[in-house]
Amino acid sequence: MLLQPVQASQPESKSALPAKSRLPSLDGWRALSILLVLGGHSERVYHYSPKWMPVFHWFDGGLGVLCFFVISGFLITWLMLVENDRLGRISLKHFYIRRALRILPVFYTFLLTVAALQYFTPYSQNWVEWIGNLTFTQNFIDSPHTTGHLWSLSVEEQFYLLWPVTLVCLIKCGANNRHILGFLALPILAAPFCRVLGHNPSSAMFVPFLAGRSFFSYFDLLAVGCACAVYLANVRRTDCQKTIFHTHRRAILLAGLVLVLIPYVLDNINDSHLILRILRVTVIPSFEALGFALLMLQSVFLPDLGIYRILNWRWVCQIGVLSYSIYIWQQIFCNKPGVLGLGPVWWMSFPGWLVPVFVVSFISYYGLERPILKLRVLFRDDRG
Repeated sequence: MLLQPVQASQPESKSALPAKSRLPSLDGWRALSILLVLGGHSERVYHYSPKWMPVFHWFDGGLGVLCFFVISGFLITWLMLVENDRLGRISLKHFYIRRALRILPVFYTFLLTVAALQYFTPYSQNWVEWIGNLTFTQNFIDSPHTTGHLWSLSVEEQFYLLWPVTLVCLIKCGANNRHILGFLALPILAAPFCRVLGHNPSSAMFVPFLAGRSFFSYFDLLAVGCACAVYLANVRRTDCQKTIFHTHRRAILLAGLVLVLIPYVLDNINDSHLILRILRVTVIPSFEALGFALLMLQSVFLPDLGIYRILNWRWVCQIGVLSYSIYIWQQIFCNKPGVLGLGPVWWMSFPGWLVPVFVVSFISYYGLERPILKLRVLFRDDRG
């Protein structure tokens, strides 16, 4: 979604870690995440039949976004730590320029398209919703379905503003990996309480920055990814040949799957229990993030292990490369046709809506995003 493409590569060092910043399996995880989002959004598409429910029950768009958050925290932190190891410093200026080149071109092209739809069709959103879209604060504002998905992009942009500066300050103050992990434990512990306050209308009135889809309700998911990057950097720096992901591979795989699948198990339990509802709001997202983080890290260390091979198939990686484009554009086509003043059309009906999603995303990436992404090399301090 928001991540720069990192091509799958095989480990180059005896520590089973790449010598450079390129990591295996991440594109494959992004592909799985965006497919979860598309599957979850299919339920609101015209002509979607209830007979598909048993299949699409496993396509949870919320889980897909959760995975994107963990991957984002992981990759951003990893790239900054690699830069610090190579150069002895992190250039925040160049970091933000590279992020802007990655995110903003397609983001504002999408908003221009939405503005055109508002001008030429019955579609409409008010000025407050437009301000939320344009300023990456949409997670605090209720928006129409067409731009409603931008809430997650707003959360990530707020993460980009806070975490890189914090990491640089920690490093300059002499913090080691243990100190950084200790700092990252704070949002992991605090987020469940923030989610409780955010779900309580009365408390949200007094703490408005916790209302809606607040950054503070999701920053534990990003922090889990950041912690994974710190762990990976430490393993790389100490040149460990074996890790817990090698020696206990079956246990790690099982633990990761169990934690990720907890919500699916709870779906079959009576949701009227107060304790169960509290768990759903508070700690279940954290458990899911931890489970996914275990699977993600293991797939980086052991990309040839069993099912992880699929993550590195070329066509799977290609979907991962397009994932940000797909995420941005798909919301237009999973709308109700009447929102745009249209009758039943195949390209806004199930399953035909997936065709324009992939076509438009392909054109967006190779026609707009990829040419601009080439400019990022000008803002890498280690180029040449």
